[in-house]
Amino acid sequence: MENFIFDSIFAGIFCCIAMDIWQRILFLTLDIPPSNWSSAGRWLIMLISKKIFVNQNLDNESPIKYELQIGWIFHYCVAIGYGFAYFFFLKVFDIFDTSIFSGFIFGLISVVIPWFFFLPITGKGFMGNKTPNPNLTKLLSTCSHVVLGIFLAVGFSFLGY
Repeated sequence: MENFIFDSIFAGIFCCIAMDIWQRILFLTLDIPPSNWSSAGRWLIMLISKKIFVNQNLDNESPIKYELQIGWIFHYCVAIGYGFAYFFFLKVFDIFDTSIFSGFIFGLISVVIPWFFFLPITGKGFMGNKTPNPNLTKLLSTCSHVVLGIFLAVGFSFLGY
């Protein structure tokens, strides 16, 4: 328990790498492009510099220097946040364990973040309903978060939880 900071960071990075590999596999096999983290970077930069929290027109904003790099860093920071959340569900609240099933359930729960927070505040609508293919958006975000959840459980399992 005393290493929970390191362990949560490790599991968060581990699951994020797994999610990124998953998205690359989808791209190589089905030609489905991976997440574009420049959007996340642009949103974060505009939040910090211009105090714009909701930007319904984010994709039409001019690109900002280093938005892609900042987006990637933000992506990994969010995954580390999921690592801390999983740890608390695992050890503090004793709701989850390190089974694939617990990871799967966590992943399903975690998809509420993109569906009801990030997609709406960036102009893509609740559950991505304003994207060109809302059903594909829902499926891809769900699958990516399930991968994230499963590999959080696997990451904590590697660490002996």
